[in-house]
Amino acid sequence: MQQLAFEQFDRAAPILEAISHHTVLRTILAGSTPGQVYVNDPAHPTIAFAQFKHRAFISGDPGGIERDRLRQFFTHDVIVNCKRSDVPLFRLTADDPAWNQILTDVLNEQQPILAGYQCFSIDLTKNFHETKIPPGFTVQHVTKTLVHQDFQGRDDLLDEMCSERESVDAFIENSFGIAAFEDEVLAGWCLSEYNHENRCEVGIATLPPFQHQGLAKAMTCAFLALAKENGISNVLWHCFKSNEASRRTALSAGFHLIEDEQVLMVYLDPAIHLAVHGNLQFEKGEYPQALTWYQQALQEDHPQAWIAWNAACSAAHLGRIELAFNYLNQAVDLGFSDLDHLVRSEHLAELKSDARWGTLITRLNQNLPS
Repeated sequence: MQQLAFEQFDRAAPILEAISHHTVLRTILAGSTPGQVYVNDPAHPTIAFAQFKHRAFISGDPGGIERDRLRQFFTHDVIVNCKRSDVPLFRLTADDPAWNQILTDVLNEQQPILAGYQCFSIDLTKNFHETKIPPGFTVQHVTKTLVHQDFQGRDDLLDEMCSERESVDAFIENSFGIAAFEDEVLAGWCLSEYNHENRCEVGIATLPPFQHQGLAKAMTCAFLALAKENGISNVLWHCFKSNEASRRTALSAGFHLIEDEQVLMVYLDPAIHLAVHGNLQFEKGEYPQALTWYQQALQEDHPQAWIAWNAACSAAHLGRIELAFNYLNQAVDLGFSDLDHLVRSEHLAELKSDARWGTLITRLNQNLPS
């Protein structure tokens, strides 16, 4: 695979058109997103590949390249691009299901994970839902004035604004969005991504203490109104098929399903890679298998707190109470500090009558800022 200069991107555009419901491809080809584009033969391409940070796409003839060459390409280009962008994974979308088998073989050493992925769309030239903001919350447009204010959760919002744009200023100049607050505490956001002509995608998150209160739908509807004001007529919503909450929010806000596909995920960090395998088992209710994956992940260097948390939840579902408390304490050791999430978690119901529960609450309270 050979990398193209920007002025050569038009050679790859017709091949990538089959998966252009991923708007990032359009913005890469237009030059507004600083991605990389490759083809198997610059003179007569039959395969095209594009990448921006963790998002990667391949389209064209699956038989048009030898597997060894493809393996070298992922090792020397795709993974290197991820490391340069400081992203821990790449998520690969292909136009033809035949690619999934080929790439599973090519990336065998990285143990790729195949997952369902969906794309929803809404036409803003037609009527769309309006929903009131739940009591106790307010929404504000994400502006230069807002991002220079001091509020709890500000860093999370700024990080999300830079997930697709190169800086906060670039987001303010080229994108738009809304943020939700409870008093002075950030509760969530809904931001435009990959704005291109009359189209954009949406990035949404409701922070854990504020979930299950109708805020996601309310933010989405407020965002759609703002999108229409900004000249957008088509908004796309991408999520994993297993993310039932995201799917429900999209459908309740008036989006409809336009693509149901599979993506290959490769995690470069061994601990995260093993833990994601655990997550897939956890979602299916296969708690013994999930716990095994999490235990392997926790043996790797520098595991994250959420892995120990998920191990605790798995152990609790299996009735292994002492082990669950051990993992919860390990999660605190690794930086877990969300007392509200701990108290509300349904996965830990069996632990709450145990005397060690109060000890854990006290420990978290002592770690929280006064």
